[in-house]
Amino acid sequence: MSGIRLSNVFKRFHDTQVINQVDLEIKHGEFCVFIGPSGCGKSTLLRMIAGLETISSGEIRIGDKVVNKLAPADRGVAMVFQSYALYPHMTIYDNMAFNLKLAKTEKAEIESRVLNAAKILQLEPLLQRLPKALSGGQRQRVAIGRAIVRNPEVFLFDEPLSNLDASLRVATRVEIARLHHKLGNTMIYVTHDQVEAMTLADKIVLLNSGAAMLNEGSIAQVGHPLELYHHPVNAFVAGFIGSPKMNFLPAELINSSAQSSKVRLGHAGEVINVEVNTAVAQSGEKVKVGIRPEHLRLCSKSDAHLTGQIQHIEHLGEAAYFYIAVEGFDPVLVKHAEELELSLGDDVGLMIPPQHAHLFDEKGVAFRRTALAVQKQFAAA
Repeated sequence: MSGIRLSNVFKRFHDTQVINQVDLEIKHGEFCVFIGPSGCGKSTLLRMIAGLETISSGEIRIGDKVVNKLAPADRGVAMVFQSYALYPHMTIYDNMAFNLKLAKTEKAEIESRVLNAAKILQLEPLLQRLPKALSGGQRQRVAIGRAIVRNPEVFLFDEPLSNLDASLRVATRVEIARLHHKLGNTMIYVTHDQVEAMTLADKIVLLNSGAAMLNEGSIAQVGHPLELYHHPVNAFVAGFIGSPKMNFLPAELINSSAQSSKVRLGHAGEVINVEVNTAVAQSGEKVKVGIRPEHLRLCSKSDAHLTGQIQHIEHLGEAAYFYIAVEGFDPVLVKHAEELELSLGDDVGLMIPPQHAHLFDEKGVAFRRTALAVQKQFAAA
């Protein structure tokens, strides 16, 4: 079994703390994605698992082995890098076979492994070509094939699609998902792209950094993609997961309870109901209401919790983004799935559905949404 466990792992570069108290378990066969802002340490954490970076303290286990002092070649992992790093003078076959030849693997075994990997990745017609004759997506598949032939217990991907254009990223992402389904190996994937994280992952590990740290460790939240989307533990997670990002509205807690709460938007604004458990809070506490752009509703002024004026519109075909200037707030973003006959400068009303509202205290920690809110949310979906 090729599960991975990191226990109390730290990484320091001189006086700079890069990885801080990481405790993480990745089960056998899981597709785990590391994501976070630039400089949060996601690639460093991956390289520590691979053995390309030493750890300052803690323990890393792959399967039943502690691998802290094992060389990368002895850890049972194969890594696919951001750059393809193919040998330009070698054919695709020889590129994929090179590491096996170095390991003095039998010729028949090399041929069997290379042909099997080529079949999985649909590279069979390309085996006698040189890398310069391949597209970017094909070269990345060769890099993945070079990892497959090693029969690793764990695949590690370090932003493998970042050098590809948009259409190739989508196609190669599907290939990687198909590969995981076919092989069933444990895979860890580093990316800054939320779409890749949300569509590929069984488990997302969101890393924070610097001022974003709301706890003692580098990990902000671990869970299924939809768990992070619907139930963020703090404002950092809520603002990072989801594109476009969540709106945050300053508010004051008027009434606190375990079932639902009332908050006043802004200094003297509308009082709204939110289906959030604030039993541990006190009335008068400063809070922030979080609402995703896709959950805000455009409405008539008579039904509105907020009113404002359209500053900017982005038409994307399947949806439109409306940037609304609301007095006393930062511009509010609304995503609407249908085209509307609205123009710049139009006055509009905004309604906040109580089951979709999130609430955060002054430190950014989330109050738990009620079971009723979750039921309504999924019933609406």
